[in-house]
Amino acid sequence: MRYSPRLTAIAGAGVLATSMAAGPAQASNHDSKTWKVDPGTGTISEAIDKADAGDTLVLRDGTYYDSVIISKELTIRGAGWSETVVKPPDSSSSPCNDASSTQGFCVVTEHDLTSPTPDFDHPVKDVKISDLRVTGFSNGVIAFNTKDLWVSDVRADHNTEYGIAAFASKHQTFQDNWTSYSDEAGLYMGDSPDAHGVLKDNKSDHNGIGVFMRDSTYLTAEGNNATDNCAGILALNSGGEAAPWDSPAGNYTIEDNTVRNNNKACPAAEGHPAFSGHGIALAGVHDTVVKGNEVTGNDSSATSDLPKGGIVVFSTAFLGGADPTDNTVRDNDAHKNMPADIVWDKTGSGNEVKDNDCHLAIPDNLGWCKD
Repeated sequence: MRYSPRLTAIAGAGVLATSMAAGPAQASNHDSKTWKVDPGTGTISEAIDKADAGDTLVLRDGTYYDSVIISKELTIRGAGWSETVVKPPDSSSSPCNDASSTQGFCVVTEHDLTSPTPDFDHPVKDVKISDLRVTGFSNGVIAFNTKDLWVSDVRADHNTEYGIAAFASKHQTFQDNWTSYSDEAGLYMGDSPDAHGVLKDNKSDHNGIGVFMRDSTYLTAEGNNATDNCAGILALNSGGEAAPWDSPAGNYTIEDNTVRNNNKACPAAEGHPAFSGHGIALAGVHDTVVKGNEVTGNDSSATSDLPKGGIVVFSTAFLGGADPTDNTVRDNDAHKNMPADIVWDKTGSGNEVKDNDCHLAIPDNLGWCKD
């Protein structure tokens, strides 16, 4: 749960490179073009440089070595995550990279590469990335100041920070992806007021956090499978870590997810507490609905400095955040979680817990469980 820098995690100083080589074969479709891209080193970046807004890049079967920056409307489609694989090149001059961080697909405006404040009036719009695998980067797919971003059927694994992430964005959709072995989170949407973002039908396992929603409003996590992470689904108000444009985190919907065996241990580091054994955690958020989820086997014996269990509601005031307020936890199936299926730290107000099929809740005198 390291609180990564916002823009500096995405982009170093510099401007977009414009001296790319000639692109691959193309076929016209009205005013847009489809570019067929062959495997190799830098071939995706070369095609992006030649393409116009609204074009489509079709990546053939094979392995690509590239760090890609996207600052215009494009569709990038592979042949499937077992067929089209993107790995880091030996070296890259992409302005999205710095000495310590290499991005797979970086979706960001040219302005936002060099400015500390996003230009929300001019986001990157309508980028679609699908049907490929991205592995071995710092971040597999990372976006900043986007609108209508769509990432689907992407396998993002063994990326050291995030698998698929969007910052300061609106109307973003992550659907039918599989993210694994990211130290921060497999799937992340954050720092996005009035986002109306959707994370749907994804699989996220063996990450620090499976599905991470932070310092945003109006996000939905639905139908995801989060297993074997330190925390399955975390909705967080980080308080003092918020960027200036953030809203207090809330108005989330967490519905119909399967959240099992999130017992990996994330030790304390870089100012964040140790955590493990969290199924679904509402950490300082407001007006969030958790319903219809299956939450099972989140029972870690590892050290956690935060309240843990199946469904956990607690304050982040110690971070500069807030107490949880006006949240609803209902109609969930929560069993075999430790120390309890539902845990509340007794902070906040207006939180409603009812009609859950569970065995034990803390505090145990509120009648929250009907086993």
